[in-house]
Amino acid sequence: MVEESVLAELERLARRQRRPTAHLIRESLEKYVTDARLMQGTTLPAFVGLGEGPGDVAERDESILSTELPKALSGERPT
Repeated sequence: MVEESVLAELERLARRQRRPTAHLIRESLEKYVTDARLMQGTTLPAFVGLGEGPGDVAERDESILSTELPKALSGERPT
């Protein structure tokens, strides 16, 4: 999912800052999403971040999004 060189640099940054790598990843993702939202003037679909799901969501993410995103954008409730 992430190139090894990028992950290695991220881990070096985390060690230098004495912070968990996961914290840097979370911070980066939050900043990316916030910046993208501001640039586009949009918000995330309502289904993002809702509750729990099956353990294989990461493996099926594209399939789920292709089904649920159009529904969310049209105002339908996700299944």
